Amino acid sequence: MRRRLFLLAAAGWLAGCATAPEPAKRRLTGADLFAVEPAVFRAAVLTDARVAVQAVVVDVRSPALDERFVLRLQQPAAVDRRLPPAPEGLAWRVLALSAEGTTTLVAVRQLLASRLPGPEGLEVTVSALPAMVPADLIAALPVRIEMLVDNREGWFTLGEGTLDLRP
Repeated sequence: MRRRLFLLAAAGWLAGCATAPEPAKRRLTGADLFAVEPAVFRAAVLTDARVAVQAVVVDVRSPALDERFVLRLQQPAAVDRRLPPAPEGLAWRVLALSAEGTTTLVAVRQLLASRLPGPEGLEVTVSALPAMVPADLIAALPVRIEMLVDNREGWFTLGEGTLDLRP
């Protein structure tokens, strides 16, 4: 009986050791914004197929300069075949920088490069702006955001969850 309990405990411990820890989520960083080619920079939003996505907003804050910059990816782009297939009822909305967005990104990089020693202190947040959401999804809109900043690295999941859009 003791041996059986020991074997069960050992098997449980080994199973726990065999499980890989959940990988850390990749973040969009100031270094990414300094390095990205504007033509490559993309955001992909996986959400209900009935939802229109107006833009993905990249908010860049520089606490050292007490300044904030906003980049909008709002130019519709083709769905990249490297993205996983969308589950039934969901669809990918891929957005890129417009010509104006490209100009803004380049100007922000130049300004920050002239006033900061590097991108290390920048705080970057990303959010999706849905334009049209069916009433039945207002309280629980499924959203997953993928980012592309380097074609060699490919897409990475920035975040996923459910949004409550009620006022």
